[in-house]
Amino acid sequence: MRTKMAVLLMVFLCLSLVTSSFAAASNYNRKSVEKNIKVVSNPSTGYHWVAVYNKKHVKLLSDAFKSNNPRLMGSPGIETFKFKGDKGQRIVLKYVRSGDNKPVKQRTYVL
Repeated sequence: MRTKMAVLLMVFLCLSLVTSSFAAASNYNRKSVEKNIKVVSNPSTGYHWVAVYNKKHVKLLSDAFKSNNPRLMGSPGIETFKFKGDKGQRIVLKYVRSGDNKPVKQRTYVL
């Protein structure tokens, strides 16, 4: 009985070591990249861009809007999203009006 328990313990320990080394290797091989995404936007209309992405693998670093004509209230402009994450991850931008679920535009990007 003791021998069986010892063997099972050894097998468990070996599997734990192998599994953790594979997990460490897969994290080590992931390449982190940054990407700027620029889209035409006009927040004064009530529409805005919503970013949908895997938050475990992608981080939104910044989201900024720059008006084409700052002197003209309600002027459209460019919205710039800056992301950092694992290469190959998808980011979906949806252009929606506040209170609506259905986007009028949708774009997919890959890091």
